[in-house]
Amino acid sequence: MRKRILFIVLLIAQMVQAQTEKQFLQAAYEAYDAGEFYETIAYLEQALKFNRENDKATQTIALSYYHLKDYEKARDFFEKSSGSQDYPLFNYYKANNYKLLGAYDEASQQFQSFNNGYDQNDFYKQKSQHEVASCAWAKDQPSDDKVEIYHFPKPINTGYSDFAAGFLDEKTLQLSSLQSIEKNLKSAFQSKLLFYNWEEEKASQSSLAFPDDFGDSVDIASGYFLAETQEFLFSVCATTETGDKRCDLYLRALKDGTWGTATPLGINTAAYTETQATASINAAGQREIYFISDRPGGEGQLDIWKAVEKETGIFDEAINLGPSINTMDNESTPYFDAKTSTLYFSSAWYYGFGGYDIFQSTFEQGTWSSVRNLGKPVNSCANDQYYIQTTQGDALFASNRAGALQLKNAACCYDIFAQRQLKETPEELERLADNSPDETTIDPIDGFAQSLREQVPALVYFHNDQPNPNSWATTTNLSYADCYADYIHVEGDYFDALMDNQKAAAWFATVENAYQEIQSFLETLELVLSKRTVNLRIEGYCSPLALNDYNINLAKRRIASLENHILTWNKGSLKPYYDAGDLTFTEVPFGEERAAEGISDSPKDVKYSIYAPEAAQERRVAIIAVEIE
Repeated sequence: MRKRILFIVLLIAQMVQAQTEKQFLQAAYEAYDAGEFYETIAYLEQALKFNRENDKATQTIALSYYHLKDYEKARDFFEKSSGSQDYPLFNYYKANNYKLLGAYDEASQQFQSFNNGYDQNDFYKQKSQHEVASCAWAKDQPSDDKVEIYHFPKPINTGYSDFAAGFLDEKTLQLSSLQSIEKNLKSAFQSKLLFYNWEEEKASQSSLAFPDDFGDSVDIASGYFLAETQEFLFSVCATTETGDKRCDLYLRALKDGTWGTATPLGINTAAYTETQATASINAAGQREIYFISDRPGGEGQLDIWKAVEKETGIFDEAINLGPSINTMDNESTPYFDAKTSTLYFSSAWYYGFGGYDIFQSTFEQGTWSSVRNLGKPVNSCANDQYYIQTTQGDALFASNRAGALQLKNAACCYDIFAQRQLKETPEELERLADNSPDETTIDPIDGFAQSLREQVPALVYFHNDQPNPNSWATTTNLSYADCYADYIHVEGDYFDALMDNQKAAAWFATVENAYQEIQSFLETLELVLSKRTVNLRIEGYCSPLALNDYNINLAKRRIASLENHILTWNKGSLKPYYDAGDLTFTEVPFGEERAAEGISDSPKDVKYSIYAPEAAQERRVAIIAVEIE
């Protein structure tokens, strides 16, 4: 009888334990589906006390920490998981978590693992392929030692998310701050605009901007002050019935020290988000608004759009900036510098160091130049956004990088930073000011000339039969920047054809680095041309896929595209030297006679005749020599 009673007691205890574990798991997965990640973690920590081998629970905790931007804790649980596929995108998020920690080798391996095991041909497939190449690019990028990053002190940065800063004038700093409504880290958060008195790099007397406009039920953020018209743009975001946020753009005018009434901009739509607007005045005196929207007609998810004012308060239909800027992923926080016609923005797609990086592109002769990453230390392995230049010559931006003030975890929240160019030391200034000639004085142009010679051969690469495919023409109107953008656009095709992510990533890192090197070459060339005449010997090459006569014409088109790039680079700053005869070209096109032996020339064998790096590297143009007089 005693044995039987003991057996029943143990059985009941096991049943209670199982029921309690089941309840914790059910509550956890419901919380996860609702986006309540703190609650998810709390429930699952209790459930794991019953069964430490529950891999789905481990995966769910990892993903919850990831969505909370606690990447260090997320990594612990990602690595504890056995790797089973309870969540189809688990390995994708694991890979991205490594990248956001700056662990590029681990991230690359995980992206490859995800890509190899993921059967859907969708955004995540293309993104994982692209990220392998992005990681290869990121790990080899140097940091600019002439740039200093300034971290704003308290009370500007609070430990919550502080972002979208800008100066109304030299003594007034505006920013957005996302704070807990009830000062409880797990409660709802709300964004407000704040104004600070700013003097001698110290902030005091903060005030809530426009406290009575919209009440407490909405988020007000992302302010931008257009000094030329004394107008303040900002976003007002409300929660929809489906639980999503939808934003509209508003404007308030400052007149005689008093803010006018908030009025909605005429570019808002009823069903879609318009947010993160900045503005400039064009040559015709019209306001141009750059903003973010998820409206139809874009390239991906959130895109950059532009609206031009045709008369006061009335705008032409907004236009999407197109595939030269926007991608299948998210773009954010545009800022247009009208003086240099340069757009600064953040993107989660282009080759970068972390989640969002800051990029730039210049509007030249009706087209956008190739997008360029601002590099380190402006960008980091975290998220970097809200870049805007100041009248003091600095730039402000927001980042959740290491060192930001955090109340919850290492990467939860944005802080406001400044990019500053380091000034020369007194010794350097004295050396630069000393122009007295003596026998040891060296003409600096000679140094630039030597540097230019050392930068050859300078190479650029082309996709198959580009530019102007299926043509016997010997010239083209396209520049190499156009060809390069087209090449990057078909990057996924190389991953699919090669079925070797590492090889495809390494090749596109080569293409990217070559493009950056030709930009550096042109910067040096401009310095040399200020005092010298220069002839560039340019050779064009092809893979052996087509007939030799066709390939010679193709090589001529490729040479022409690079020459077009040189003459339109930096708003055409080199073209006057070309027109004056100080810059000349010697063109040497080759067909297939210079292609390496063993390269496939079979149209049916596209893996090796088109996509293999051995064939791809034959499709190039090279500046092989410079003659300087």
